Amino acid sequence: MSSTDVVFYKGTFTKSNGSDRTMYFVRSKDLPNTFIESNTTNSGRKRNLSEGLETVWDLENQGWRTFNWTTAYEDVRVFTGSTEILNKFAASNVE
Repeated sequence: MSSTDVVFYKGTFTKSNGSDRTMYFVRSKDLPNTFIESNTTNSGRKRNLSEGLETVWDLENQGWRTFNWTTAYEDVRVFTGSTEILNKFAASNVE
């Protein structure tokens, strides 16, 4: 994997309201630091998430969302792509 590549995921989980959500996302640990810096407000507030919840970058909605690993079902698929997907993503180009 080159420095211009990023690992991203496709997963489905059950939301707290009972509906299902399928999301293409990048885990914070897989994002370039420059991307995180330019897409956060630096409020200094640390999110206190319950166990199994993780803040991720939603590729389709271009924003921070929460992925629920506890209610995830089926296999979470892993992909590698160019960092260009962080700003321009199309699910139709993945599978």
